[in-house]
Amino acid sequence: MEAEPSPRERAIAVYRDAICRASELGPETVRRVKRRLAQSDLFFLLAYVLERPDVNRDWIFERCREVQAAPDGHLDLWSREHYKSSIITFGLTIRDILNDPEITVGIFSYSRPIAKAFLRQIRTEFESNEMLRSLFPDILWANPQRVAPKWSEDDGIIVRRRGNPKESTVEAWGLVDSTPVSKHFKLLVYDDVVTGESVSTPEMIAKVTTAWERSLALSTEGGVMRYIGTRWHLQ
Repeated sequence: MEAEPSPRERAIAVYRDAICRASELGPETVRRVKRRLAQSDLFFLLAYVLERPDVNRDWIFERCREVQAAPDGHLDLWSREHYKSSIITFGLTIRDILNDPEITVGIFSYSRPIAKAFLRQIRTEFESNEMLRSLFPDILWANPQRVAPKWSEDDGIIVRRRGNPKESTVEAWGLVDSTPVSKHFKLLVYDDVVTGESVSTPEMIAKVTTAWERSLALSTEGGVMRYIGTRWHLQ
């Protein structure tokens, strides 16, 4: 007996059918369908627009659906190499920007170099992914290094937006070594704020906890928070 298709396989069939039907109406209709799928479906965005074939697995599909259904206000403690940063810090942040270019995102890690690595991944995608830029020319710059108001790891990156807040679209900060002042973000993403070093002594634990408490003031009224990390102790 032939096995039933998995939810991932059924979703892929839906994508193909939608794009095939759109192709009968011309390339602009295909573009609009792909754009809408990228905005509404985190797995499609990661696997087909951000060109990550490595995520095309049932377990990761299920995590994408889980994250998409309830993205905010959770502590996601997944084992290392289980795609939590790829799905949440990378893919979901990009999806948020594609749906709301007015958003301001602060990515916080234990130290600023760690946070900059997450920002660098998003920045590089916006610079080099031709499909992404072709689907969202109203949001992503054709040549951001030349025309974007800010486009660096130190100052953050700014996409095409109507407003002019002092915060960049995405900024990267260290929770312990470089928490900013006088900034407010609509979304705070905490990824790797706890490391093996930061839990080595009670004093270090207290230092990180205090830094996190202070960082909460950086959220705008009604802003949301996401916490991504790895368990460093069984208790």
